[in-house]
Amino acid sequence: MRRLIEATLDCLHDYGYHATSLSRILERAGVSRGAWRHHYVSKMELIAAASESFFEEAIRKARDVVPDLGKGPDPIAVLLDFIWENFYQGRNRNIWVELTVAARTEEDLRKLLAPAFEHFVNILDENWRQYIEVTGVADTTVEKIMNLSLYIIGGMGFQSIVHDQPQYYKVLREQWIKIISPLVRMNNLEH
Repeated sequence: MRRLIEATLDCLHDYGYHATSLSRILERAGVSRGAWRHHYVSKMELIAAASESFFEEAIRKARDVVPDLGKGPDPIAVLLDFIWENFYQGRNRNIWVELTVAARTEEDLRKLLAPAFEHFVNILDENWRQYIEVTGVADTTVEKIMNLSLYIIGGMGFQSIVHDQPQYYKVLREQWIKIISPLVRMNNLEH
């Protein structure tokens, strides 16, 4: 089953959603046409399972880096740079873009992806609350500040597909970090 998930994600990255055929996935995974049906009913269900795995891996990767954040002078900057490099550039960005764009017109895909994405957002919110706190701002929450940060960085990641200017996006991220640094700080890094 893991081979099917990884092959699906690889095909989404290499060929895009619409060119990711079941034949390509099965060939890449080295799985027969009959064997994959023991786990999934349709290609779309397989893509949804791969998406769920994709989100789970993102959460695991982010949790692994948190203990090291307190070692530097600016943990929020380290966190946002880590998110940029690991999720909004390269393979992960490309897979997310493919899924998002496909879900715009594929209602069935959108319905399958929505619960996995909602779970992902809920886990992120739990992590924001556990490791980051708002400082001196009474009318907002850490979830709002950090999710806004993700959406800003995500938008930059999307734009970087066409406007590939790494230094430009670095300057923008640094400016955003200056804006939010007085609003949030890391805590509970020993967990």
